[in-house]
Amino acid sequence: MKKYILLFSLFLLFILPKSFAQTYTTGVVNLSSTAGLSMTAKIDVGTQITLTLTGPAGRWFALGFNANSMTNGTDVVAVHSATTLNAFDCKLSGFSAPVADLQQDWTITSDAVNAGTRTIIATRPLNTGDVNDYLFPAVPNPISLIWARSSAATFSYGYHGGSNRGVVPVSFTFVPPPSPPAAPTGAANQTLCSGATINQLSAIGASIQWYTTPSGGNPLASNTVLVNGTTYYATQTVNGLESTNRLAVTVTLNTIPLAPTTIGGSLDFCFSGGAHLFSTPSITGASSYVWTTPLGATGSSTGTNISLIFSQSFSSGTLSVQAQNNCGQSPSFNVVINQYLNSNTTLDITTCNPYSFNGQIYAQSGTYSYAGQTIHGCDSVVVLNLSISPSITTTIDEDACGSYPWNGQSLMSSGVYIDSLQTVDGCDSVVVLNLNVYPIEAILIDSTVLDAFSWNGTDYTTSGTYTQFFTSVNGCDSTVTINLTIEDSELLEARSSYSIYPNPLSTDRVLTIEGIQDETKYSLLRMDGKRVQDGHTQGEIKINSLLPSGIYYLQIDQTKIKLILD
Repeated sequence: MKKYILLFSLFLLFILPKSFAQTYTTGVVNLSSTAGLSMTAKIDVGTQITLTLTGPAGRWFALGFNANSMTNGTDVVAVHSATTLNAFDCKLSGFSAPVADLQQDWTITSDAVNAGTRTIIATRPLNTGDVNDYLFPAVPNPISLIWARSSAATFSYGYHGGSNRGVVPVSFTFVPPPSPPAAPTGAANQTLCSGATINQLSAIGASIQWYTTPSGGNPLASNTVLVNGTTYYATQTVNGLESTNRLAVTVTLNTIPLAPTTIGGSLDFCFSGGAHLFSTPSITGASSYVWTTPLGATGSSTGTNISLIFSQSFSSGTLSVQAQNNCGQSPSFNVVINQYLNSNTTLDITTCNPYSFNGQIYAQSGTYSYAGQTIHGCDSVVVLNLSISPSITTTIDEDACGSYPWNGQSLMSSGVYIDSLQTVDGCDSVVVLNLNVYPIEAILIDSTVLDAFSWNGTDYTTSGTYTQFFTSVNGCDSTVTINLTIEDSELLEARSSYSIYPNPLSTDRVLTIEGIQDETKYSLLRMDGKRVQDGHTQGEIKINSLLPSGIYYLQIDQTKIKLILD
């Protein structure tokens, strides 16, 4: 026999008749207790076979059943890879490595590693129809499980050695079928709102289902609309078993109450600081009322009456009320409340003629008072401060740009202008205007420059007409327009034996120069010719990062090359 031949352990799988619905289990069977290399197996037989197999995570291990050695044809399962087990279902062909079944009947439902132990959970039908799968008798009998694992940390099949194999006899224990759970619990009478659905009924339990009958029938859809006065029945499902007894719930459906139709109480009143009572009639089906008070009113209530105290600053606002129950709130009914204050008014009147007040004519300046009531019945006191004024003369000093509007005309020149008017009180009034009119300037300049032109911080490199706006010393708008012609100085890079890049230059501002053979002196010039940086270079220059953006010239020997800094 070859030494690499494996010994595999087999687990018990029952093939039972379809009518056989009892469940048996081996419980957890310890196959090997070697530290760090332990193996266990558990076989559960019910409507299908469930195998739970554990072993060392870093090597192959296998399990066979109903055998005491590596008998040819023995049905086995093998953990042959650290990843997907695509040949888990195998058989032995004597003392050699297992061969994968063409028909892989096991479904691996879990494959997990924890603390160096790999746990495989797999299922298969009771009867696979595969001649390579072990066929168990209808009544479970004790059998032997054989097991093996690699002697080294590898998934390549090889001889396992005498200490990495074994045979363990096992027997099965009957597992009594579980009893159905009790009916769910809950209130036998439940009140909801019209339009409620079955999923709004309350029942305490797991996986609740509702029926229209105390037994049998089909579960109702969750969006089934409830019918008033109807009794519905609830079951719960625990561990796949539905309760046979059902909770009976009789439904009462309520509707939202109608809106109130009136609010009684004084809606117009004078400020007194006391309380004002308002009320609304009772509404059928309402359990309480929602009052919304205007800003400046204090008071609250959930009944048909409300007492409000209004601040002195309150003048007008809306008071509303809604009827409500557990199904919601009715539309609101609204009224407008107005509060009026005792009037204490002071009139400051200036006129050039006698003034009529409270039915009397007053021809002299002075203070006069009147006491009475407002149209709302509130106390009213009016004090008149009367001033009878003569004609007045007003002198005005004004500065303007271009022109000044004066009595429907535009004044274009500085000077003194006089106009006779009337005050708002109808009194004669003379207005004297001392006017200074400053011009709005527009300057046009024709200019011809070489290469580029810098004007108020802006660089121009192409010919054209450019306009800038200014403010004169007198605060008037002015414009300067330049008809600019830019001519080529013939010192640009097109005539140079050197070339530079990148251009424009930004980011780290490292400039590369092509055409330099030896170390060469350079200068960086502004457009006005001022030198801002110089030195020697062999083809690369670090431009000062503090230089502002704009147009510069790089001078090498007698050559100037235009450089744009972003």
